[in-house]
Amino acid sequence: MKIGIISDIHSNIIALKACIEYMKSVCCDEYLFLGDYISDTPYTRETMDYLYDFSSNNNCLFLRGNIEEYMLEQRRIIAQGIENGKWRWNSATGNLLFAYRQLNEKDFSFFDSLPITFQYQKTGCPSVTICHGSPVCSREGLLIEGENTKKWLKNINTDYLICAHTHLPGELEWQGKHYYNCGSVGIAIGTCGYAQCMIIEDVWINGKTAWKPIFLKIPYDNERVVQDIKISGLLSKAPWFVNSNIQILLTGTDYSSQLVVLANKLAKEAGERELADEKYWREAAQRLGVPDYR
Repeated sequence: MKIGIISDIHSNIIALKACIEYMKSVCCDEYLFLGDYISDTPYTRETMDYLYDFSSNNNCLFLRGNIEEYMLEQRRIIAQGIENGKWRWNSATGNLLFAYRQLNEKDFSFFDSLPITFQYQKTGCPSVTICHGSPVCSREGLLIEGENTKKWLKNINTDYLICAHTHLPGELEWQGKHYYNCGSVGIAIGTCGYAQCMIIEDVWINGKTAWKPIFLKIPYDNERVVQDIKISGLLSKAPWFVNSNIQILLTGTDYSSQLVVLANKLAKEAGERELADEKYWREAAQRLGVPDYR
């Protein structure tokens, strides 16, 4: 049995299709999607429509990621008329707003229906705890050697934990338990021109069934994605955050978290509201070496 595991698509349907085609070619029996389906690249509508179509013809299970939670929260804010919580066209929230405006009621209902964790079970195979971030929080990052990763391995009642969110694939065996991170399909860190995903396969080891991970790097046309980002207008809607994403797509180098933290710090030091002005993003980008692809 082969189970395809896909996460952090971030609207990158070109990378997603490449991953799916490979998984179909090796006869995956089922597909687990671990969240963050949209934002950061232009193809939100196309990605959601593709996922609906694919899941109607294949065995699929879906989780909610932190991006989907952001979208549901923004919908609540808009419905309640909370002006200071609404996303704006800037480097802080413009990429999220770009995705939000492509969503429809079906999408919001779908996001709202999704769990943030579940136990995956197949007869004769070990149970697996599946989540986006951690079993209780989609925004918690479980790094390979993180102490919180070991804490969760100790606390869960399965011998396997599979998650995503960090965009850093890898595995950890600790006290007889196994942690796998499938990486990111859409905005893969540490590699350019490749999407990250994984397959788990049931194997017989020492007289019992185990899950063997196969970590994948699937080639796709990353330069086309960058060109489409520019054509779509997304780059102008959230300039510096999207510039950072383009840098990841073209080089594999990731400064996105540092960019947010530094821009925030510079704004605070100037006595202004957090991330109030693009000039702080620009200065942060220059200090970190994030190019302006405009």
